[in-house]
Order: sequence, then structure tokens, then C-alpha cells
Amino acid sequence: MYAYVDETGNTGPNIFDPEQPVFMTAALITKTNFDLVHKKEVARIARIVGETELHANVIGIDRIEQVAGELLALFKRSDARFFVSRIEKRYLAATKFVDTLFDSFENKAVPWHVYNMRPMRLLLVFKVASILTEDTAKKFWESILEKREQRAYEIFIESLQELRENVIDLPDQRSRQLITEAIDWATQNPEAIYIHTNSKAARLGHLPNLAVFPNLLDGIEQRSKLWKRKVVEIVHDRQSQFQGTLRDWHELYKNAAPDVITWTMGEKYTLRRVEGSEFRVSSAHESAGIQAIDAVLWLFKRVIEEKPLGYRSARLMNHVFKRAYQNDLSFDAVGRWLEGFFADLYSRPFTEEHQKRAEEYGRLAEQRRQEEMLHYAQEKLSESI
Repeated sequence: MYAYVDETGNTGPNIFDPEQPVFMTAALITKTNFDLVHKKEVARIARIVGETELHANVIGIDRIEQVAGELLALFKRSDARFFVSRIEKRYLAATKFVDTLFDSFENKAVPWHVYNMRPMRLLLVFKVASILTEDTAKKFWESILEKREQRAYEIFIESLQELRENVIDLPDQRSRQLITEAIDWATQNPEAIYIHTNSKAARLGHLPNLAVFPNLLDGIEQRSKLWKRKVVEIVHDRQSQFQGTLRDWHELYKNAAPDVITWTMGEKYTLRRVEGSEFRVSSAHESAGIQAIDAVLWLFKRVIEEKPLGYRSARLMNHVFKRAYQNDLSFDAVGRWLEGFFADLYSRPFTEEHQKRAEEYGRLAEQRRQEEMLHYAQEKLSESI
């Protein structure tokens, strides 16, 4: 099987561009080499609207509507599947802040379950986001992209101090206490928090292009397993300024250990994806697959922006969504997931025995937290003597 990938909304390190608040990626996935088999067909579709190639941004909504039915028929004939993803950049910034400050392995003031249990961590993202101003978020973002180590930590601590001033605005006392303690411990022990790296590739890994890449490979991998077909090639649009890093990451994932990692609450992960595949960068001019997915991505962007579609374009996107692996990293999507999770949780009986177990777990978690902080303080003191 083969995959053809396009993206839009790339603003590089500047993820706070108000004109492009969302980064989107889409992939066309087929059992045959789409470029080889359907090159003439895509060229024929382009000629219907007086073009030699399909470029949705050039063609526009009216002419896309003219050929949407043709594209739908082509996707049906090729038994195509899709991956569609959006990353809300504000959500990404808040998530990175939480991952940096509240990782309980690094920040000993954070109770283990608050960060490592997914629902708790996601709730924390929403609470931090509610008091995270854009100026503070920009300062934090600057710190994780900073090349100079000392300067990176200076900016990070400044962002922590700014966030601490807004903690009082949180509605519940427990959140105010938890976040304040995490900020204070990190401010006193900044060396324990992983902020800086000399690796350019690692710094680029914070950006939306790279943040979505593992999920893209996961979507392709899932389709590979369902079809029981090896991934031969992933063709990525050449417009991405991070194509070298994407190629390197592809190598890492396809050669990663195949072990299954079991995380909290039964979550399971495998780092290896798309084993044996090749990663090729191509222009739309050279790839019919990229031209076809460019049209889908352009229409997907209109759907996200709640702009109108014509009848044929709407039918095309309905077909895509029914056959797509969808990845949505946004406040809206994650909020809906949390609402569903807690609605299910609260629908179950909560007995006196549950209450006792919860209180005991809370006691043990606090004991462990205090021991971790004390141990770190003792080691830090002994190293300074």
C-alpha cells in the first residue's frame, strides 16, 4: 500500500500567527501506486477546469465543485482510505506547557496520578489554558525553542512566574494548590525540568508538523494491519520546510523496537510503525496522489472554518470522513472526549468501599510525593557540598 501526504497551515516556529491558528494534514492511502496507476486520470480531471494540474487553492471552490464528482468516482475505484488531522496551535502550546511543567518524573511536587492518568492530565491542560495568557504562552514557547541553555531556563522561569500570578483565578482550591506547588518546585529546581536541547531536530519536534507525524504514521500503520498489506512508500509534499527532519523521524519509527508498552488505565503503545517503508518527498507536479489529496485537504480546511461547500464537494467529503482515520488535537475535540469519559464515570455507582480505596490511594500518593521531594533535596545538597 501507498500513502500521499499534504499539509496546510505551516507557520514554522511562529505558532501564534492569528491568520493561521490551525495546522492540518491529510493523507490518501491506496493499495496500488496511485501516482503510477492514476496519473493520466488526474490530469484528465484537471483539464476539465482548464488546468494541467489540480491545485485547489488556484482552482477555487466553484471549479473544485465541477470536478468533485470525478474525484469521488476515482477514490471509489481505487478503494482509497484517508487520514485527516488538525492541530489547534493554542491547544498544542497549552499541552506542551503541561508536559514540560507537570511531568511527575521530573517535577517531584506533582502527584504521579495527576500527570500520568490521561483524564487527569487533560483536565490539567484545560485548567492551565484558562490562566495562560498569550504573552506567557509565547514566552514559554520561546524557551523550548531557544538554542542557548542558560537563556532557555531564564525565559522558562519568567513564564512560570507570570503563570503563577494568574493561579488565583482558578475556581477550585485544589487546582490552585497543585499548580502553585508545581511552579514553585520547578522555579527552585529548574535543572530538573527538561527544557533545553542542543539537537535542532528535537527542538523542531515541538512544532505542529512534527507533533502530528507519529499520529499520521499510526493511521497508516492501522490501515496496513487492516488490509494486511506492507507499506511500500509514503510520499510527502515538498512544500514542508521540515522535510529532512520528517525523513529522519520516519527512519526512527520504522526501525524502532516492536515491543508493546502498556501504560496506565490499559493504554498500549508500540513505537515501531510502517516497518520497511520508504519515505519520498515530491512536488505536486510529480505526484498525482499529492494533487488529489490537496483537493481533499483544501475542502477539509473549509469544513473546519465552517465555510460552505457545494453539493458534490459535500458528498466527496462525506465519503472521505467515513473512510478516514481522524486525529483532532483541539480544545473542542478533547473537551468532548472528557465530557464523555466523565459522563460514563459518574453513571457508575460509587460505594463506601470505593471511597476508602480512593482515600488510601490519595494518602499513598502524597506520601510518595513527599518522599520524592525529600530525596531530590538531599541529593542536590550532597552534590553541592
